[in-house]
Amino acid sequence: MKRVGRRISHGAALRALAVACLVGASAAGRAQTEGEAPPFRVALTGKYPPFSYYDDQGELEGFDVEVSREVARRLGRELELLAIEWDGILTGLLAGKYDAIIGSMAITPEREQAVAFSTPYYQSGAQLFVHRDNPGQVYDIAECRGKRLAVVLGETYQRYLDERHPGVEVVTLKSSVEIFELLSAKRITGFVSDRLVGSWQIRNAGRPFVPVGPMLYAEDIAIPVRKEDGALLSAINGALASMREDGTMSRLHERFFGLSAAAEGVRSEGLAAAAVAARLGRGFAVTLGIAAAALLLGFVVAVPCGIVLNHATGGWRFLYWPVRTLVDFLRGTPVLIQLLFAWMGLGLSPLVASIGTLGLNAAAYMAEVIRSGLMSVDPGQIRAGRALTLTRFQVFRHVVWPQAFRVAIPALMNSVVALTKDTALVAVISVAEVIREAQAIISVTFEPSRYYFIVAVLFFLATFPLMKLSGALERRIKQKGYARD
Repeated sequence: MKRVGRRISHGAALRALAVACLVGASAAGRAQTEGEAPPFRVALTGKYPPFSYYDDQGELEGFDVEVSREVARRLGRELELLAIEWDGILTGLLAGKYDAIIGSMAITPEREQAVAFSTPYYQSGAQLFVHRDNPGQVYDIAECRGKRLAVVLGETYQRYLDERHPGVEVVTLKSSVEIFELLSAKRITGFVSDRLVGSWQIRNAGRPFVPVGPMLYAEDIAIPVRKEDGALLSAINGALASMREDGTMSRLHERFFGLSAAAEGVRSEGLAAAAVAARLGRGFAVTLGIAAAALLLGFVVAVPCGIVLNHATGGWRFLYWPVRTLVDFLRGTPVLIQLLFAWMGLGLSPLVASIGTLGLNAAAYMAEVIRSGLMSVDPGQIRAGRALTLTRFQVFRHVVWPQAFRVAIPALMNSVVALTKDTALVAVISVAEVIREAQAIISVTFEPSRYYFIVAVLFFLATFPLMKLSGALERRIKQKGYARD
């Protein structure tokens, strides 16, 4: 936010505060140095066409994106869109990461207990889709007993099937793209999705899927905010009401879902090659940056921890058990859980949470590697060094560490390679690294095999030189006479 050079009067400050209250800025606690309202931070997935997806230039587009822009304009606030994974999007809202979710979220009793919903801005419903060949001979949801139906993880359709059709085997997947792949291979009988979304995605993906049976149930789609943000909710309801009154909402619905020529024009033609290359390149640069920063942090922490773990007795004893407990905890819990805790539990930014979590997790493993390297050095050499009047530090630097490091190099490089690959996990907390960028591309192109293969090649190009470097370093240290074999 820009700073205004002139001094703001007491009256102007009060007027700015009143504006913030009217638009319901729960984020009013954020510094407002110039009397302007803070950005309206809106979360959506960016992987849910036609509601939110990336166009052929790599920019966010879709019905929900346009609704967000119009609501922000009527609130008098600058829009800031955040692409968040669906299965963690509500948790991020409750943690204060953004102001609202405009991502086609259905109102359910469970969600209403946690958040406050606006008035609905459209209504849709659940629909069963099957392969056109229909090998299971299914024409209604009642005929799906004992058959496998897929839904997207985090959507309301799983609960509906579990409660109303317990005889159905429900398969949960991360995205519609994965569902389409399974149904194309006829490994599932069908899938349940939003009537509008499913039809649009099938048309754009060019898949031989068709809706069968009546709509399963209707859903009111609304905008959730935190319960304490009552003023913001009122302002959003006012914006939605004015959009309905002046016909803006109807025009947006006709543009994306109607039968007119304008609606037919709203379909994804795929991403331009330049946009794909730019997104993957930018994402891979973020991946390598996170890996490098996490590796540096991990190694800096691992060396002293490895030294402490190698001295369970003596002067290091008071540090041994705290370090041992921390290392065992980090190695014994999933890195994904650690990542989510750092982001949501500690309130760290996605980038800081990613670097900190991956760095400390890698440090726990590298500390054990360093400890094993130190243990491999003959204690007689340490006594010999002391007999030559070397200080403890000189013995460690010139005698112990060169040999220990040589022994540890292969395992340390394995840790480096593993850390680089673990950066794929940070897509879960919506860091725009290469996996998330690939998923965004796939949500439009419906070509997972191609783009996941490209990502695999990128990771191989990054990790293969590291494996070769390991061998070169080991040979060089051996040539310096530190080897005992």
